[in-house]
Amino acid sequence: MIGVDEAGRGPAIGPLVVASLAIPKEDVQRLIKMGVRDSKRISKTKREMIEKDIFETMKERDWKVCVIPISPESIDISRSIKSLNEIEEEAFIEAIKSVSSADTNAKVNLDPIGNNPKLFAMKVYNKLHSRRPNLHFESRKGMDDKCVVTGAASIVAKQHRDRVISDLSDNLGFNLGSGYPSDPTTIEALNQLTRGDLPHVSLRWTWATTSNAWKKNHTVPIPIRTTNGTVLQRGLDPILWTKGVD
Repeated sequence: MIGVDEAGRGPAIGPLVVASLAIPKEDVQRLIKMGVRDSKRISKTKREMIEKDIFETMKERDWKVCVIPISPESIDISRSIKSLNEIEEEAFIEAIKSVSSADTNAKVNLDPIGNNPKLFAMKVYNKLHSRRPNLHFESRKGMDDKCVVTGAASIVAKQHRDRVISDLSDNLGFNLGSGYPSDPTTIEALNQLTRGDLPHVSLRWTWATTSNAWKKNHTVPIPIRTTNGTVLQRGLDPILWTKGVD
């Protein structure tokens, strides 16, 4: 069985992380005994214990794990030509390929991207079928709470992201919070991280939350990340608003 999930789709700070886990079907009970559930429904301490158990079991059993962090810079650059759903979908496909081979015969349970789980499963199937002909896909809302393999993948993804945010907080010397716009600690952190000549590298510059924080500290629009580097935006000259151009 293979489970795939993500952590950090919405935050303005830090990476989006996609994780996959592949285990023999007979090992599902091992995950149940670990107490695996959707990562959002268990405590931080429990998640840490489960993650440790997963990686220790990998040494004993034929388990495969893949973790794909997508940096804020990569997200910003890609969004000029792709939707966030497309960026995530590509990462899901790479995560599945990483824990399988052309001969792998497995059921793949996906936490859905978008509002149509069946369509998402079909998209992934269409893109992988020629290379992974023996994989069978299912996507359901809340799959990370319905399938322990997908739930375990969600825990691995969240633990990886949480460590990145914790390390960033330590390096910066202040708490970044969860990274979500609803978090007052994150909003204050965004205010500090947008005071320089450029927004901090850990921020998603294309997020409205980041842009709003930038506007409080600057009179010009937020810079743009491109494959050729950073593009600084200039505000309109107020004189042109009244006098026009000759």
